[in-house]
Amino acid sequence: MPYLGSAPRTTNAANLIDHKEYLGANADTATNTGYYTFVASYTPNHVSVIVRGINLATSDFIATNGVDIRIPTSSITLQAEDVIEIIGHTTTTNQVIERSDIHLTGGQAVNMQKVEARYFMNPNTYAADLHIPAANNAFFAGPVNFTGTLNVEGVLNVI
Repeated sequence: MPYLGSAPRTTNAANLIDHKEYLGANADTATNTGYYTFVASYTPNHVSVIVRGINLATSDFIATNGVDIRIPTSSITLQAEDVIEIIGHTTTTNQVIERSDIHLTGGQAVNMQKVEARYFMNPNTYAADLHIPAANNAFFAGPVNFTGTLNVEGVLNVI
């Protein structure tokens, strides 16, 4: 059967313990200096952390105590509207859910494949400078007001 995206992989059954969804504005940065901390129940080493719709590699966060998840502030800068989803399991999640080849570097996600999202959300005003290089595509949900410098060499769609 034809499919889009990565080839199907063997999956393991996992029992859900907790499923939390936070906004970046709710990140606790006072409890653990240098980390965004979020409360969730999980079996240590059996948790999925999704930031901005991207499933983080286990090396990009700390989840060892079963009660909170810590994302280093040095790896990403969360915006108030960013969605952070935490899914705790009793057994190891599968390779479809957990991808060890995706890493956050300086706030940029690399090696990612986006397969499905419940929604996409962006602010009405985009103040940062934006450059869409040639041979790249980007989109915003509009209307959107650009107050920074906008340089489009590739394709930018406002839908």
